[in-house]
Amino acid sequence: MKTPYALATVAALVLPLLASGPAAAHHGWSGQDNAHVTTLEGKIEAVRYRNPHGEIDLASGGQTWTVTLAPIGRMQARGLTEAQLKVGETVKINGHRNLDMAKHEVKANDITVAGHTTSMR
Repeated sequence: MKTPYALATVAALVLPLLASGPAAAHHGWSGQDNAHVTTLEGKIEAVRYRNPHGEIDLASGGQTWTVTLAPIGRMQARGLTEAQLKVGETVKINGHRNLDMAKHEVKANDITVAGHTTSMR
């Protein structure tokens, strides 16, 4: 027979592991070049409008860049909806690229879509 103490012990051990799954996969921003702003303009190739933050793949300068956007709630509060981030749409990004230049990754400070600029900060 299981006691309430045994169940509480199992819950105390297992629940933090379950809750840490997505957080453990998330990355920090220490690997970006904060000293320089990178500007990219091109067409959206893919959209991932999800938490913990949105992302787009952007074709610019003969490369495909992974652009990290803001959390969904922040983008929606500032008027940038998933419907505006369409594959094929031309956008402009200002942000900070990954220090590993081979990665073609940028964390966006802002994004301009259809003439409207939205801050990601």
